[in-house]
Amino acid sequence: MAEREYKRLTRARARTAFGIITTSRSSLWLAKDHLLCIDMNGYTETYKRFFFRDIQAVTTRRTPGWLISSGVLGFLAALFAWFWLLAMKAGEPPLAWVMAIVGAFFLAVLALDLMLGPSCATYLRTAVQTERLPSLDRVRRVRWVLARLRPLLAEAQGQLAPEETARRLQEWMMSQATAGVSPGSHPGYVVDQPNVPPRMLP
Repeated sequence: MAEREYKRLTRARARTAFGIITTSRSSLWLAKDHLLCIDMNGYTETYKRFFFRDIQAVTTRRTPGWLISSGVLGFLAALFAWFWLLAMKAGEPPLAWVMAIVGAFFLAVLALDLMLGPSCATYLRTAVQTERLPSLDRVRRVRWVLARLRPLLAEAQGQLAPEETARRLQEWMMSQATAGVSPGSHPGYVVDQPNVPPRMLP
């Protein structure tokens, strides 16, 4: 892969929720006319290209992983703080220092997790497939990537007039209502019509 042709959009992320024990990782790269998703599994790599002209939608939904990981890290930090307090009361300064260092580590990881923001699952849809993008696992990162993709998608697919966009959105909402799906039942999704660049709904 030529360095001058591709720019990294995301660092390698685990394809599963158990990122610590898996060797399968995925990253996202930007080229002039397509996105490149690289899946690494041990010593093998798989390349998937998504050309801008073929991308129909990017959808994302929030997941509870961020809350779960923050809760676990907060519990561990509090637990080792308690161990530190017990060691201090027992007159064991070396043990207290060990407990303090371990507790500080979990506290630092918790702070980093909170800084990264809410977790999410992101999918890219074309006419022939829907592919999950594991490296887009944080809402903040998804918004940053979409901000870079919008002008490229608009250039490749063309830009609809505002009235045409409104008409297609109204048709989509009517089709959802006919199918018995409430338009507001999926807050926070990034949804778009096939010919409209992806965007985040308020």
